[in-house]
Amino acid sequence: MKTLAHILLFVLTVLELSLGLVAGVVALVSLITETVARAVAGLDERFARRFRISRVSPKLRQEIADVLYGITMTPAGGTR
Repeated sequence: MKTLAHILLFVLTVLELSLGLVAGVVALVSLITETVARAVAGLDERFARRFRISRVSPKLRQEIADVLYGITMTPAGGTR
């Protein structure tokens, strides 16, 4: 009985460490992605000002968001 308890504790410890490692990797990827997105947004603003062009219009941005929302909300088998 004591051996089974030790094995169970070992398995739970390994599982906890593995899940913590996965959560840390996900958090790091999220941080890197946000940093890159902010840098690109800043470059986009400077590029638009330098060449006196307009950035993506709010209407186009909304249309793109609507299309992406439609793609994610459509079931895999399509509508019935």
